[in-house]
Amino acid sequence: MEHDELTERIAMGLILRTFPPELVDLAVSSCGRAERRSRLLPARTTVYFILVMCLFPHQGYARVAELLNEGLTRARLVHGPRPVPTTAAISRARIRLGAEPLAALFKEAVRASPTPPMSVNHYRNWKVMTAGLTTVALPDSPDNRTHYGLPAAYPALGDPPCADSDNGVLPRIHVVALAEHDTRTIRHAVLERPPTRTAGTLARELCAPLKSGDLLLAGEGFLDPATFAVTRANGADLLWRIHCTSVSHDIAHLRDGSRLCTLHDHPRKVRVIEPAPPSQGESMMPTLLATTVLDHEAAPAAELASLSQHRWCLRGSLATLGPGTPQVLRSRWPDGVEQEIWGHLLVHHAIHRLLYV
Repeated sequence: MEHDELTERIAMGLILRTFPPELVDLAVSSCGRAERRSRLLPARTTVYFILVMCLFPHQGYARVAELLNEGLTRARLVHGPRPVPTTAAISRARIRLGAEPLAALFKEAVRASPTPPMSVNHYRNWKVMTAGLTTVALPDSPDNRTHYGLPAAYPALGDPPCADSDNGVLPRIHVVALAEHDTRTIRHAVLERPPTRTAGTLARELCAPLKSGDLLLAGEGFLDPATFAVTRANGADLLWRIHCTSVSHDIAHLRDGSRLCTLHDHPRKVRVIEPAPPSQGESMMPTLLATTVLDHEAAPAAELASLSQHRWCLRGSLATLGPGTPQVLRSRWPDGVEQEIWGHLLVHHAIHRLLYV
């Protein structure tokens, strides 16, 4: 057996084991996409097609369909050889399915995944979660350009400029995700959906599942005042980067070197920590750490600074899926874009579940 064929078989087995037919059918039926008549590409098969497409993003539709056919046959989920559907038939099946079943499957897969031991993802008395943001380039189709517009930075999320020297200026979709600190397993994600989900609503919706006992690590600019208020109302604590000019005035200096302060855009008292100087090659931007954990004995400054240095990055985490991860998605219409994003998040979930659980 050739090496590539073995890799493909292992990858297909991982997808079918992580997302068994009953889980896929549950997600499909919960969104009202179950078939009323037999089709060459029923909803379940279309979901698997999208997952395989994201697993092998540089393969054409025909080859993805062949890989799926082979995998379903080996798993005895179909009987006998099946004709390879045309590109037009696949596109129609994707349009019928929509994006919602993929989002529902992600939620069900997260709910069904085993819980790591208590020693994992924890710092002292907190469960550590980390927030990440990335932008994904899209094909410059009329539908994508009309829906998402041309790229523009999202200052409320601390988003970098979207111009890409390799891909030109393309429409972009913003994705934010919440992951476990140690396992890097994504537990919740929110996708931009203009005009209802904009910069501020993305972060607020992402932080809604946080609860008492959680400690959220976030980057500079991620927590606007409204997001801060939502997160604190749920009882979660925060540790995030701020610019040195954000400090309004000092209230008290603590024995571990941190200090109690107020910030210009946050009326509540926070604790500010000066992290270690950046190593060679890192940004020299003068930043500080702010946290809602005011007790320096419960969480010493040096420990929080060390914790922050290992903050998860969504862009980098998706890039670790391999050289096949696309720089630009293939979907030329918004529902297909969302399908594809959820497909990549589901593939990420399958691989990290294998690695860390």
